[in-house]
Amino acid sequence: MSTNTEQAVEPSVTINDQKYLVSDMNDKSKQFLNDLSRTVMEYKELLRNYNQSLTLTNTYASGLKSEVEKVGLSESSNSDAPSIKIGDKNYDGTDLPDSVKAYVSELIRANKNKTSLEYRLRQLDAARITFINALKGEVEESGISPTDE
Repeated sequence: MSTNTEQAVEPSVTINDQKYLVSDMNDKSKQFLNDLSRTVMEYKELLRNYNQSLTLTNTYASGLKSEVEKVGLSESSNSDAPSIKIGDKNYDGTDLPDSVKAYVSELIRANKNKTSLEYRLRQLDAARITFINALKGEVEESGISPTDE
């Protein structure tokens, strides 16, 4: 027969190399900590989505290049005419085949999605910094002592 002598570890947070028990925190500090945790979780999930959007955008860009080469789209030197730029080449965009139009459309959609995700990631990063600073300030103001664990 064995006995379990392990002690349950109390939740804690480290701020400026000082460890504080969550149970010692006031309600406002706990709320900031909760908001920070939720923000970090959302950021991580969005970052996964962003990385997938990068892959998708690169796939569409590569597919567009292949499709332009496959249909033999002619290069354009007229800067006033509609064109598609791939790398350092401009291609005539006045009468695009449907297959090229489909890639362009998907690439535009994927880029818009990527841009939206970048914006939301910046927002969440700003929120994370704000919650960290608010938590630090509240812990300092509340006067709780760090744990010795």
